[in-house]
Amino acid sequence: MQRIYDLPAGELSLRLAVYSDAIVRITCGRDLRQVPESMIVTADLSAMPDVSAETEENETAFTLRTGRLCVTVNKKTQEIAFTRPDGTLLSRLSGQELTEYDILRTTGGNAEIRETVDGIRVTVKDGEQQFLRTSNHGKLKLFFTEDEELFGLGSQEEGYPSLKGQFVPLYQENMRIALPYLVSTKGYAYLFDCTSLMTFDATDRRYGHFRFDSVEAIDYYFILGNDFDDVCRGYRTLTGATPMLPKWAVGYIQSRERYVSQAHILETAEKYREIGTPIDCIIQDWQTWPGGLWGFKRFDPERYPDPQGMMDRLHAMNMHMLISIWPNMSGESEDRIEFRNAGKLLGDGSVYNAFDEDARNIYWRQANDAFFRYGIDGWWCDSSEPYDAVWGGSERAPLPERMKQSTDEFKKYLDDGIINAYSLVHSKGIYENQRKTTDEKRVINLTRSGYPGQHRYGTIVWSGDVSATWEALARQVPIAQNYIACGEAYWNCDAGGFFVKQWQQWFGDGDYPAGKDDLGFRELYTRWLQFAGFTPFMRSHGTDTPREVWQFGERGTMFRDAIEETIALRYRLVPYLYSVNAAVTFEGTMPITALGLAFPNDRTARKVSTQYMYGHEFLVCPVTHPMYYTAGSAEIASPDRYLDVYLPEGGWYDFHTEEYYEGGRYVRIPCSIERIPLFVRAGAIVPTSPVMQYADEHPDAECEVRIYAGRDGQFTLYNDAGDGYGYENGDYTAVKITYNDKTGDISEELSDTDAFRRNVKYRIVR
Repeated sequence: MQRIYDLPAGELSLRLAVYSDAIVRITCGRDLRQVPESMIVTADLSAMPDVSAETEENETAFTLRTGRLCVTVNKKTQEIAFTRPDGTLLSRLSGQELTEYDILRTTGGNAEIRETVDGIRVTVKDGEQQFLRTSNHGKLKLFFTEDEELFGLGSQEEGYPSLKGQFVPLYQENMRIALPYLVSTKGYAYLFDCTSLMTFDATDRRYGHFRFDSVEAIDYYFILGNDFDDVCRGYRTLTGATPMLPKWAVGYIQSRERYVSQAHILETAEKYREIGTPIDCIIQDWQTWPGGLWGFKRFDPERYPDPQGMMDRLHAMNMHMLISIWPNMSGESEDRIEFRNAGKLLGDGSVYNAFDEDARNIYWRQANDAFFRYGIDGWWCDSSEPYDAVWGGSERAPLPERMKQSTDEFKKYLDDGIINAYSLVHSKGIYENQRKTTDEKRVINLTRSGYPGQHRYGTIVWSGDVSATWEALARQVPIAQNYIACGEAYWNCDAGGFFVKQWQQWFGDGDYPAGKDDLGFRELYTRWLQFAGFTPFMRSHGTDTPREVWQFGERGTMFRDAIEETIALRYRLVPYLYSVNAAVTFEGTMPITALGLAFPNDRTARKVSTQYMYGHEFLVCPVTHPMYYTAGSAEIASPDRYLDVYLPEGGWYDFHTEEYYEGGRYVRIPCSIERIPLFVRAGAIVPTSPVMQYADEHPDAECEVRIYAGRDGQFTLYNDAGDGYGYENGDYTAVKITYNDKTGDISEELSDTDAFRRNVKYRIVR
């Protein structure tokens, strides 16, 4: 049972609620009875196990102690300090304030339809502002210590290496996903339960101001962990488990903007099977609808005459398909008419009201009738931040101006307090309704926006429509680390960049007008795909130029061969990757970890943002600068084809050569085009398989488990049916493999349910 302590805090009230010996909720407001139900936290907090807690109070302070955490409130200044039981300071904050203001809503006005690169948009102009309700602006001040770095706050296009020293606006936009979650290398995290616009200003580096645009109370959770994994488990306790993605989702995913017909889709799939390059999924991007009816959930019968036949043919090739669906609609389509007649459109008359359960049910029924009934395997819920005001024009406004323009557009149609949460409830509707429809197909939803807790709905986010430049690729590396640091496991990006050429609008900023025919782009694409191979969802996508493997030269040429080898490496690691996904579901750990969070006591590691850990085993070192060609197929004279890689303390093996290195230092590594620099920790246990045409082609194929000597190791090798939700009832195999480095002994501990045959051999790498 949770323990609750209420304290006066000047004009406000302060509540401390203890949910475990390492999780405390702090709520500060005028009337704590008015705090709305959380959209983020779903745990039944009243049913939490009883926590042993002691309190101490005097004239100046209130102190709360659990076995792992101490919280002290200064009764005069309302400063709050979080310490370990031995007195070690973790974090402190002050300055919690609320200021009342009136929320105004736009009514009336004229609807203006705009054709943008991001689709048809409807915006209302010249409406009247009317009072909606009274809310509060909130703020607080976080103090940092010199020996910590901060990660999180979502997928921000700037690619911050660390959040100290940065100004970060938290709002939703193409190339920007706001997650109000901060995690420290000192082993703690803050989860702010707020769904409005926020800003985090830590430009001073000693402290950061957190500002909340619209809250009834300042409401947040302090989560303490023994390490980053433990912090993630605390986050999962509050926000729920992450369901398993289907096994095929760890394979290679081919997309482009766009396949234009059923014939185009099938020709592409058939060619992949003909040439023998592994692939598991092809994605159908937008404009499948007939007659220019934007967002209409229908196949155009002229271009897609036989959807059932198309899906049957794809499935016969063991190929899967995602399809793009949108939350906004224009024209007089049956879908839009149904929503309009039911009163379930937002004020622009275009976007469905995903905050309404009945509207979510209508949306699902339309998607089911149009697509899912044919066997579509998953969803690409594009534009899940459904309003934009800045994706146009030749010049880009400064960030504060863009933030205001974007959020003002949201506020025309949504309450200020919920503008960041559209994707969360949109995803909720897809997940819950598909689960009601069938348990034989796992929900998978590739979507462009996210929010804390969205992981429980089978979502994968991506970083938006970035341009094809080396600078953009370099930024993706810390972006992935910061997003996944928030406890949201599944992130990916458009391999190769979405915009390859220069457009008249500011966002089209690619460096390669010749597209795939430019050797400079081929090199960038190859290195980007290598990075994508060590993200949770390996997906090729973009406009301006096609991305299928045969577009990059004949076999026997350097870039084509490097691309094929990159995909083959992904498939050799399928048993490992799927087991990492299982750890996300069953243990609450993350697939990607920033070095500063994986090695918090290593001062150098805390500053390295160009590398990261995949699982607990791999050190991934993406190449993010050209070594062969620049734009225009210009060959680089006297190229430096080496990379300086930092190896944290301990032993490391080059994955490709199996050469051993002692860590705690930088090493200079040759990196030819066919390989991404990749290291494995001593003590790592890595299951591998033969390269297959699709992820589960030979479920009984021999699995080679590589054990890297030098320290004790442990790994859980997981397998299940690959789809469906039988695993929720124990229908899986989990083999806990333990290695004793001193004796060389290998032991196995099998889960209670041994539903799947194993064929495993071991190889110790020394």
